[in-house]
Amino acid sequence: MNKRKANYSKRLLKQILEKAPRAAGFICMSLFEFGMITVDTFLSSSYNFDESAGMFFGNWSGDNSTEFKKETIRQTIKRLEKQGIVRIENNKTCLSALGKKLLEKIRNKNMALSKEWDGKYRLVIFDIPEKKSHIRNWLREELYLLNYSQLQKSVFVGKYPLTKDIIKNIKLKKIEKFVNYLLVDKIYDDSKISKA
Repeated sequence: MNKRKANYSKRLLKQILEKAPRAAGFICMSLFEFGMITVDTFLSSSYNFDESAGMFFGNWSGDNSTEFKKETIRQTIKRLEKQGIVRIENNKTCLSALGKKLLEKIRNKNMALSKEWDGKYRLVIFDIPEKKSHIRNWLREELYLLNYSQLQKSVFVGKYPLTKDIIKNIKLKKIEKFVNYLLVDKIYDDSKISKA
């Protein structure tokens, strides 16, 4: 995936996780829930984007009057297709393999963040070599998406366990010997920890 597409995917992921998705987020969530939808369905005034968000997030607390202009929907679908997130076949839109992978990642993170906190902190400490700086940056981004807070340059603390996809990628990227993951009962100064 080229850098431009990767950045677009990151922005989309962040918008949906922050429960502030724009048209692209609602289109992707709808496609994730329903599989394939005709373009005309998206353009119909009776289509309710908030219903698909509710199914995706469970207890969606977004604005119940989300409406997008028809031209916004058309342009967004074209942009998502250009980014390789959706594909269009016979006037029907569906998620591409990349889109499905992205939305599955978002759902996994959302599920992790929606669980009740067990009262234990997770501490992630890493010392990833400079030649693998792109992987180090990837790990930081993943931790921020799980609402981890940075205590020091390579020390992060959060309330929720790492998701299976993060653990899997740590192993795939061969950095497990550079990453320590600790379960901590108490932090004496928790003022730097995200309250989310």
